[in-house]
Amino acid sequence: MLQRTLFLSVLLLLLLGPALHRPVSPKDPWAELEKGLRLCDVEISIYESCCYINEQERERIGPALAAPAVAALEERFPCGWTLRGGYEKGEHLFRVYGTERSACSRLWQIAGIAGSSGAESRVWSVEGYSGGSDDPVVLGKELIGTLGGHLQQVSTYPRMVQMLAYLPWAGEGFMLERQPINLALELSEDSYREKIRIRLGIPVLLSPAKINEEGTATWIDS
Repeated sequence: MLQRTLFLSVLLLLLLGPALHRPVSPKDPWAELEKGLRLCDVEISIYESCCYINEQERERIGPALAAPAVAALEERFPCGWTLRGGYEKGEHLFRVYGTERSACSRLWQIAGIAGSSGAESRVWSVEGYSGGSDDPVVLGKELIGTLGGHLQQVSTYPRMVQMLAYLPWAGEGFMLERQPINLALELSEDSYREKIRIRLGIPVLLSPAKINEEGTATWIDS
């Protein structure tokens, strides 16, 4: 069934709301996304993860991440972190990002958020590039299938495709139009690189690309 959707607004509201849940599976979301991308010949460029934390967590995390051990870690492996305030209820957005998955995982462990309330709204994402000339819709469906997921919605635009899917192993996620969602996928044309830029996020993408063109959304019957 075809219907119009405010894709970006929905994702941003979900990020600010309490509906997100961390995956309950013991699988590492970064590692699983990485495997799917590599099987589809996608060159990974960056790993990213973030969550909202309160002021108390911010005061604790700051000194921990400023330790010499962290500085040495970031010098050896390209990995960094940011803390940004100004969100609802005085929360801060903690973000880890870099090109080495192991280094980013280590940095997150040093922050010690795994057992805190902030981990409940954690988001994982991976970005990469495909050098082929595949149709973005076909490539997106291939990626979702490789990850063991079920495609739920496709939103198409002149230079971008956005998809929502459900991965049985990736946790609860959220419900959208009575459909379970815990994976957001974005494929766009990079004219400079002459490649397709691919971004995957569990359960959402932190900052979906801005779209000015008209598009359509198609829900897939499961």
